[in-house]
Amino acid sequence: MKQPKQKLGRRFWLLFSGEAASAVGTAASVIALPMVAYQVSGDVRHAGFTSTALSLGIVAARLPAGVLADRYPRRTLLLLGNAAGALVLGTLAVLRATGAVHPGALLVAAFLLGAVGSTLAPVENVAVRTFVQANLLPRALALVQSRAALALIIGPLVAGVLLKANAAWVFAADALTYLTAACCAFLLPAKAGPTGTAQPPLKAVTEGMRFLWRSPFLRYGALNATVLNLVFNGLLIVVIATCDRTGAGTVAVGVQTACFGAGAVAGSLVAAPVARRLPAGRAIALATAVIALALLGFATVRSTWGAALMLAIATSGGPVITVVLSSMQMRITPPRLQGRVHSASGFLSQAIAPLGPTLAGAGAHAFGLGTTVTAAAALVVLLAVTGWFTTARHAVAADAQQALELQEIMDAHQPVDAAAEKHSDTQKSLDAQEARAGNSAAVEANRG
Repeated sequence: MKQPKQKLGRRFWLLFSGEAASAVGTAASVIALPMVAYQVSGDVRHAGFTSTALSLGIVAARLPAGVLADRYPRRTLLLLGNAAGALVLGTLAVLRATGAVHPGALLVAAFLLGAVGSTLAPVENVAVRTFVQANLLPRALALVQSRAALALIIGPLVAGVLLKANAAWVFAADALTYLTAACCAFLLPAKAGPTGTAQPPLKAVTEGMRFLWRSPFLRYGALNATVLNLVFNGLLIVVIATCDRTGAGTVAVGVQTACFGAGAVAGSLVAAPVARRLPAGRAIALATAVIALALLGFATVRSTWGAALMLAIATSGGPVITVVLSSMQMRITPPRLQGRVHSASGFLSQAIAPLGPTLAGAGAHAFGLGTTVTAAAALVVLLAVTGWFTTARHAVAADAQQALELQEIMDAHQPVDAAAEKHSDTQKSLDAQEARAGNSAAVEANRG
């Protein structure tokens, strides 16, 4: 008899719906902020400064955000974070509508919005792990990836329509999406998962970094994300330069850029089945290899549509890697470290990504576009080969993973006050557990 399909549950869908609305609004504001900065100042440099401020906010807040996600109630953090985003955007909407907006205000707003989004990311990650059963995590994470991909398509379209009327409408609409997310967060349970004990901030951050670094699987995952973010951030420059060189024009740039989002949507649809059916290490390695082959194809094709197809195939591998890696990361990380490990991984993967466009431009100028893309593809091939052998070299007995899962269950049901009282007595035991967890990740990867 066929078993009924398990459901993700009301709490997950509340969280998903609120953050989906916010994601579309944010994607629109990311377009509007530099455009308004250029309109107000008449200087293209201010547009670049505004985008840079957004990126700096994301990077600056990522590690502290993990500490907050592990220490405080997730509903409270979601409420406060989304309310802060609504306040910033509401203020921007009023300033723009009255003509009082200043480039400096846009810089501050961009930095704050980047920090808010970066703070909410690990909080949502921990909440998903709390609300969703372990065997349903790939499906939940694939939905989150599809949401992000669709937001990248819908958000810019919304921005384009509203910007024709008044940029204030973009900021006002985004403020409403943050309020929607806050309302959804309000309906979540007050206590979503365990909260941690107070630690000095630097020690708390270091603990998450240390756990990630001790795990061969997570360490490779962070390296994989770092390299791929660097490569994909530089691809837009390559697309623009290629279309200009071949005389394809701005329409070709738009078509090929749209394929980034289309490929991500396609990848999110197959990510959950891949995560269920393939060992984690092999799934990441194969998806990375697909990206490498597609990049090689992009370097050799000459037609606009052929290049667009190669870009779509390349970007389809990203959601697969993210879902597989995030599922494993959630399963092998103790509950008290979920936020910090997620933040550490995100920080490492984003830290050098802003260099992608600069390196792509410099490489294209010095060696040519084809050689630059081919070199990037070769680097991704090396990344795929490394991933294929990483977990196999570190395989250990399965009882280490079973011990870790038992500790996770005990931590998840342990009262917060009792956990605080016992923290100093159990720290050595937890440290030993975390030292074993790096190798136990390989067991899960080999099991699939």
